Amino acid sequence: MIKLVVTDMDGCLLDGRGNMPSDFADTFKYMQEKGVIMAAASGRSIAGLMKPFGDTAKDMAFASDNGACAYYKGEQLFANTLKPEDYLPIIAEARKHPGVRPVGCGTRDAWMEDIDKLTDRDITELSKYYPTWKECGFESVPDDIIKIALLYFDDIEKNIYPFYEKYNNDKILCKVTSYVWIDVFDSRVSKGTGVKALQEKLGISPEETVVFGDYLNDLPMADYAARSFAPANAHPDVKARFTDIIGSNEEASVTRTIREIL
Repeated sequence: MIKLVVTDMDGCLLDGRGNMPSDFADTFKYMQEKGVIMAAASGRSIAGLMKPFGDTAKDMAFASDNGACAYYKGEQLFANTLKPEDYLPIIAEARKHPGVRPVGCGTRDAWMEDIDKLTDRDITELSKYYPTWKECGFESVPDDIIKIALLYFDDIEKNIYPFYEKYNNDKILCKVTSYVWIDVFDSRVSKGTGVKALQEKLGISPEETVVFGDYLNDLPMADYAARSFAPANAHPDVKARFTDIIGSNEEASVTRTIREIL
C-alpha cells in the first residue's frame, strides 16, 4: 500500500511554463480519500515551494532547499544550516564569474547583493523560487543560511560547475539542480534525507513510498522509495537510475501516474 507520494516541482509536476496540472485538485482529493500524503521536494525555499499549492499546502508535507529543511502541516521537522566559513568561499568564486548571481537562502528570507543590477530575466527566474528577497552583503547576513543558490543562464553544468567541484567536501556539497541553477548546501543532506525525515516523522516506510523526479538532485530520493518515476524529459542519469519512465511534464504525467498506482 502506498502511503506517501513525493514529487519534484520544476520539469516534473509543473509544465514548462510553471503551471500546475489541471487535474491536480482532483488528484489531491483522491489521495486524501485513500489516506495518502502528498509531499513536494524541491530546491525552492519553503515559501516558494508552498506558493503554487495555495490552500492545499496546509495539508501537505515538504522537503525544501534540496532537503535541507522538512515540514509537515506547517511544522518544521528540521533545518541544516551552513557556517560563514563554509559558504563565503562559494561567494568569492561566484564574484569571479560575470553572470553568476548568488542567492543566500536563509531561514527567514533570501539575501542578495546588488539588487539594483537585477535584470528582468533575473527577476523572472528568481521569483519562481523566492517570492521575496532582501539586499545584504554576504559577509554580514543577519540570518542563518540554509544554502547558497547560484543562478547562471548559459548551461551552468558545463560552464560554471567545473569551477565548483573543488569545493565539495565533508561539510558542503555543490549540486547542479537545473540548467540554470547550482545549489550549495550541507553535504549531509539531500532530497533523499528530506524524504527520510518525513518517513520517520509519519511512520511510513520506503516500501510505502513512491517518488517523482527529473534532475540530478532528485537521484537520492530513489534510495527511499519502492518505485521512482522519471518523466520523459528527465536527465539521462535520472532515467537510468529510477525504476520507471513516464510521459513528459507537459502531459500531466505525474498526476495521471499517481491515480494509476493508487
